[in-house]
Amino acid sequence: MTSHRFWVISFWFYIGIIIAIATSAYLKIIPNEIEKFPYYDTVLHFLLIGFSAFLGHLALRKRWIKILYIPLPLAPILISFFVTIEEFLQMLSPHRSFDLLDLAADFAGLMVFTLLAEMKKFKADN
Repeated sequence: MTSHRFWVISFWFYIGIIIAIATSAYLKIIPNEIEKFPYYDTVLHFLLIGFSAFLGHLALRKRWIKILYIPLPLAPILISFFVTIEEFLQMLSPHRSFDLLDLAADFAGLMVFTLLAEMKKFKADN
């Protein structure tokens, strides 16, 4: 399997995991034991969304686009769009709540993990 294909498959598999976690949160079937950890939700937002940016950036071969003459990484831009929509949709759920701190953790994770992906060297594809 080529290096690029690995990142693409990993990204889509991980997106499936993220969708399962989000669905579980909306259905309120996430175990209550996790609430014992302070700031668990904010930390998980940082890690889960950040890692999706890492995988997505590598899956798209570190592709950048220009928006108003400003170069921006494509995958994190796309992910931030969906993350922002999902966070605002939480206002409509009886089991979820909108939280600016969670959104800030999402964006911090996107930035940190995109920088980590930028440092990752690609193996030569065969």
